[in-house]
Amino acid sequence: MNHKGSPMKSIPSILSIPEKLNSFFQRVIKFRLPVERRFSVRDILLALGALLLTLLLRIISLPAAIQTVLSVFLLLFALIPVFLQAFRLIRKRRFPVEEATVFLSALIAFAVGEHTAAILIPALSVILWQVEGYSLLHVEAAPNAIPDAEETIRNHVMAADEEKSTERRTLAFASAAFYALFLLVGIIMMFLALFHLQNAAEWIRRGLILLMLSLPSAILFSLMLTHFGAVFSSGKTGAVFRNDQVPEDFSHCRIFAFGKTGTVTDGRFQISEIVPVGVSEEDLLRIAAVAECKSDHPIALAIKSAAGLKEGAVPSGVMDVQEIPGKGVSTFFSGRQIYVGNASLLEDHNIWYQVPSKTGTAIHVAVDSTYRGYFLISDTLRENAFEALEELRAQGASCLAMLTGDVQSVSRAVAASLNFDMVKAHLTPAEKASAISYLRSSQSDRERIAAVGDGSHDEAMFEAADISVCMEQKPSGIADLSICSDDILTIPRVYRICRETERIMLASAVGVAGVKLMLCFLGLFHVIPISLVAVFDSVFSIAAVIYSLTCLTLENRGMHG
Repeated sequence: MNHKGSPMKSIPSILSIPEKLNSFFQRVIKFRLPVERRFSVRDILLALGALLLTLLLRIISLPAAIQTVLSVFLLLFALIPVFLQAFRLIRKRRFPVEEATVFLSALIAFAVGEHTAAILIPALSVILWQVEGYSLLHVEAAPNAIPDAEETIRNHVMAADEEKSTERRTLAFASAAFYALFLLVGIIMMFLALFHLQNAAEWIRRGLILLMLSLPSAILFSLMLTHFGAVFSSGKTGAVFRNDQVPEDFSHCRIFAFGKTGTVTDGRFQISEIVPVGVSEEDLLRIAAVAECKSDHPIALAIKSAAGLKEGAVPSGVMDVQEIPGKGVSTFFSGRQIYVGNASLLEDHNIWYQVPSKTGTAIHVAVDSTYRGYFLISDTLRENAFEALEELRAQGASCLAMLTGDVQSVSRAVAASLNFDMVKAHLTPAEKASAISYLRSSQSDRERIAAVGDGSHDEAMFEAADISVCMEQKPSGIADLSICSDDILTIPRVYRICRETERIMLASAVGVAGVKLMLCFLGLFHVIPISLVAVFDSVFSIAAVIYSLTCLTLENRGMHG
């Protein structure tokens, strides 16, 4: 099934949720992090000072009363940055979800005698939030590091987070559900203390563990950073995504359908041979250039250049120029109908043509119903084309196909030199789209098909594929992924970045959730104290955020070979 253009769902389809709860869960999913969290040096010093002095109190033996008094002061110091951050959010009319949870957890921990944990919870949370803020500073600075890129690329990069991908939305929903579940169970456990007064402290302690482990910011920040990593790292290579869904879908592509001209070849044609019939070579060139005067196809540019016709110049008398995709052009000039294109164009008008004796791309010319000769056009392979295709295979591509409108002889020679798995030649744009549908029959539901072209008459092929890749010098309005570079190796680089980003995103999200579950069981069964639960939770959360931050430099990692 073609996923292109399908509406983005706020809630994964695998979840069955009553309609009345639908709006509530949508609000949860759309929950945005307070990314403007910024702590001053004073706030960080308060958190670090409270943390270090708490550890010191654990070493030094002091009377219980003095320790309690010092613990109260240290708790206040640790809570000041949390309180100030919550106050800033309230002033902006945003409810401080995490700050309120941290504040409540610290107070409950102190009330049940877990003084060390009460101080560690806010202090470590402030450090985690500062690491997240530091990561966001890197994100904000990343666009300025894009070398040799136009301002349009930076604008695309900065706007790419408007729509979250299906996978990110699913993980964001899971993290919100994780938070809600832990929070709910924790509150229920604390409520049960009212019915078990003899073990009230134990029930409150169990609820506290769930409450302090419920904070989802590490998972949500990891998702955000991995997304920006894919966008920014790809942008540094000269690639621009249309939206947030593209990196995810591109990472699932296993079948790649390439065009030939301007894609695996450099698209700079030269006329290697002129064979006139009944006219001179100069007249044949002039007739073809007049017919191609309004075309910007690479072959038309080569003909106009050879004839000495300036780009954009339209000779007087030119009328009714019709460009026939995949075949050529038809132009009415000075009372005569001129046809310039491949053999199919002449066959459509029942015009006899001469079959070339040499291998090459033949461009035939006819005036009215009279055949006037042909040109043999030569094109060279794009530099690093073979290496790019082999790298795609190394990264996981299962099928590389070439779909072209060129003749069989030339197409097969190019396909053999680049080791394509399949080649289909002499195709019109509509037939290329049909070939994409044929390739789709061999893929699984999760796999995607990518179509790669130069944007010239590729709209039908792009629409048929799941991901369209356009090799232009500026972001394309018709493609999901624009390669704004002459280097075809950019395609496997971006493919590797997207696949690596998906792996890092899943590893971070699953890793943090797994550690929280493990700490939950260890804390509930008294294997480790609450203070160590708080420490390990913060350490692993910080590690996950820093690990996700590595996505911003994926473009610097080498490829195979």
